[in-house]
Amino acid sequence: MPEIFTWTPQRGYSVERTPNVAVVKFGDGYEQRQTKGINPLMAKYSLTFRGVNDEKCSRPNAAKAADEFLTARMAVESFYWTPSDTGVQALFICRSWSLTKTGSLYELTATFEQVPR
Repeated sequence: MPEIFTWTPQRGYSVERTPNVAVVKFGDGYEQRQTKGINPLMAKYSLTFRGVNDEKCSRPNAAKAADEFLTARMAVESFYWTPSDTGVQALFICRSWSLTKTGSLYELTATFEQVPR
């Protein structure tokens, strides 16, 4: 059973949706389009997580915790995450991410790709 990713990204993020469509082209520029598969619309989210490494702060550092979570899965294991734009939990994978440290501020940028259940 996949784990659940529980950290909340910064308020702004982008989502890319590319329908999986089969296209057959005919003469005179006419084409016929049809969705492919049982999951024809998967989403890809570009997210940012920030956290401060401060001993006075009782909140866990979201960026470092997210980095540990993603590192443990190594782009092999999928995980559940609930995007705020849909409110529906789905299965995702993260193939790569970047962690930047500036003083006590950590910033993680990642792309979550939806995968079929």
